[in-house]
Parts: sequence; C-alpha cells; structure tokens
Amino acid sequence: MGAALMEPSGSLAQLLAWRAAERPDFPVLYVEEDGPWTVGDLASAASGLADSLDVSAGARVVVRVGNDERFLPALMAVWLRGAAAILVHPSAPAGEVSLVASSMDAAAVIEDVSVTRHAGRPSLTVPVVSDDAEALILLTSGSTGAPKGVVLTHGNGWANLRATVSAFRKDTRPTPLPEDHKPPNLIANPVSHTAGVIRHLFALYVGRSIVLLRKFDPLAAKAAIDRHGIDNLTINPTMMRMLLDALPDGADLGAVRYVSSGTAPLPAPLREAFEARFGVPVLQAYGQTEAFGGIAIESVKDVLAGRRRPGSVGRALPGVELRIVDGEIWARTPSSTAGYVGAASGASPVDADGWLHTGDLGHVDEDGYLYVTGRLKSTIICGGFNIIPEELEAALLADAAVRDAAVVGIPDDRLGEIPVALVETDDEPMLVLERLALAPYKKPRRILKVPALPRVPNGKVDQRAARELALG
Repeated sequence: MGAALMEPSGSLAQLLAWRAAERPDFPVLYVEEDGPWTVGDLASAASGLADSLDVSAGARVVVRVGNDERFLPALMAVWLRGAAAILVHPSAPAGEVSLVASSMDAAAVIEDVSVTRHAGRPSLTVPVVSDDAEALILLTSGSTGAPKGVVLTHGNGWANLRATVSAFRKDTRPTPLPEDHKPPNLIANPVSHTAGVIRHLFALYVGRSIVLLRKFDPLAAKAAIDRHGIDNLTINPTMMRMLLDALPDGADLGAVRYVSSGTAPLPAPLREAFEARFGVPVLQAYGQTEAFGGIAIESVKDVLAGRRRPGSVGRALPGVELRIVDGEIWARTPSSTAGYVGAASGASPVDADGWLHTGDLGHVDEDGYLYVTGRLKSTIICGGFNIIPEELEAALLADAAVRDAAVVGIPDDRLGEIPVALVETDDEPMLVLERLALAPYKKPRRILKVPALPRVPNGKVDQRAARELALG
C-alpha cells in the first residue's frame, strides 16, 4: 500500500519502513558535502543495529550520536526493538551520560552505528506498539539541576506531523516519494534537540531528502543552499544573526523563498534586518519540547502575501487550542507530553483537563493570533539552546572551591541571551569554569567572582541585583 494511503498510527519506525518498501534507492540524506545515503542504506544500518541491540520492548535506550548519517539508523533501531530513545547531545561528558542513563533506567547506550552505502533492499519488521507507548525522551533539567526527561509518545509524534503538514496543505497523510527532483530540507539544529529530531521525521513524512549540517556554520549553510537548491530554511535567531554577519555583501540565499524562525524569541530588529538584506520573509513559530514542538506558526501563504500581525507568532496549529490564564499561555494539543522521567518523575505540566501550562506569558487577539510577551520560567535561551540556571548552579556548587553560586541570563546581540555565573570562591574564576563538567553549550559565557551573592530578606538570591552585577 502506498504511503499516501496509510493512516499513520503505532510505531514511528513505519516512516522508514514505508520508504524502504517504496524506493530503497531514493537518495534521502546528505551530510554537508558528503552523500547521498539512500533509504536502503539507512534502513539496512537500522536493521543490523536492531538485531544486535539486546533490549526488551518498552525499555529505554540512550542515543548519543552527532549530526550525521548515524542518527536516523540509531533512532529507528531503538524503535524497531519497541523501545524508547533518550536523546543526548554528543558533547555531553561521560558523567552526565551515566547520570541520565541511571536516573531514567536506560537499558543500553548507543554511541556509534555502522552505515554502509549501497546496502541493498532491506525489509523492516516494525513491532506493534500502541499510540501511547514511549517513543522519545528529550532532556531538560529540574530545579535541582538533575536531568529531567520529557516523555513523548508515538501518538504525540503522529499528531505533531499531521498538525505541521496541515499548516501547508489540506491532505495530512504521508506523501509518496517524488519521481522528479524536489529540493531537500536543510536541518541545522542538533539532532538531540526537539527541532532536529522533528525535522528528520517531517522530511520522511512529506517525502523530502535531508541535508544535515554537522554543526551550524553560515558558510556551510550557504554552500548547502547553493549546491542543493534549498527552498526554505528552519533556523533560530542566532543562526540568522550568523548569516547576516558572515555572508559577504551581495550574497543571497539562492532559491530560499522563506525562513522559519523558532526555538527562541525573534527580536523585531533582527527580523527586519534579515528580510531587508536577503529579500525573503521570516515566519515566526512558537512551540515547546513538552508539546513535541509546534503550538503556533505564521501562515506561509499569509506572510508571502504580505499579511502579518506585527509581534505575533501566528495562530494555533490545527488541533491546538489556546487559553490565557492569569497571563500564562495554556495549550491543549494531542502532541502534549505524557509527563517527566528522571527529576520530577511522575509529574507533568499537563493538567487533568489536558491543558499544557507553558510557563510563557502572552495574549491572543480577537482573530486568534498569539503574542508571546515573556516567561514565567527561569530558562535561559542561548542561541536556541535551553539552559536551566539551577542545573548550572548545581554543577558549580559541586566544585569544592565554590562556596555559593548563582546564574542569571543577560541580553546578547548574537545569541539572544547568555548565562553569566556569579561565584563565591577563593579560586580563579576561569579555573572553576574549566573544571565544570557540563556540555559546552550549557556552560556560562562569563563567570564573575563576588565576595557575597546579593540576597533579599528571606535569604533567596536577589535576582535583580545579581543581574545588575552580571551586566556591569
């Protein structure tokens, strides 16, 4: 049966199995200048890894691979075993990986996969799983700094894919692979994060090839755009700023018709500068890991036609309801998380009536356009990465030379926000920073030695005064 006739449910591994049955020779993946790898190449690698993976259905497996051809086979192999994948950034230190694995009861860790080109015509046997079975666990952090995993089910994934497709067309079923050439989709986000993994699944769903950047670099992105005729970009504000800064005067974005911005707030001046420089509109999107990505998005048709609401992130995706309660944005969507594991295990940001409490502030106008105005949460969004101050503080306090520590976010022209650490220590601050056992993207961009942290009368850190010190 053709992919377009399938009613997607059950295991998300069907995405690769359908494509392997449909056209195993389809060139599905390029990694910067390398490739292509075919559907058959990736399916064979996934099948071989699944056969060697000794885990039971319902288990959890840590996947720690980078932005390259190993990611999809590793992810699909876990699903072919009926297990759930805990995605970890490849730069995470071994100690952090061990903590994640132990706190989330992982049965195995995948750190490498063998992918061979021209691997034949594999037939994948996809296990029967329910829509509410765990598929992915994406990492955030609890208030203690301990790792916290957002649980997302196979049903959450299908709901997100259907909702995303519905923003572009009426038929939300998977699309057959094209007979003629279609420009690939560029993926610039880390595959261990929400945007990176969703973009992989979306490309398989709509029948597009993928061009994957190992790490975002504006010149590599430009080369990929020109080489492959990329016609749209999904990037974050920091990547937009890097393109503005790095590309020479007169350089364009080739065949790109529009850019979608997500994972972090988009400053209006940056949007205006980008559009003026490259002559393509920038769409804003709003989502959360706990919603498996998208909650609201600006319409491509509206923006291309010059219709937009300044400051808005668009309207809710089909199937998503919005409510504002005491200034906080609540969303009800079939792609909402099943809850947390690790820190805050058993808890959930979704209430008994199915409303996801986002922790973001905003309002909705009379036509249903959503405006995001701030955050209740303390999360620092640095270059599209979510950084939890409490996790950083816990790591700093684990250093015997640090008596106390506080982390605050301050504005940054390039990254949006950066984390700055204030520490009480007799040691040199840079030595403390060098000893910090965290992934590089989580580390403070500045560290300041203070005689004592500022505090309010009840003993808590005075956040306003701490921020003033960080800014000074």
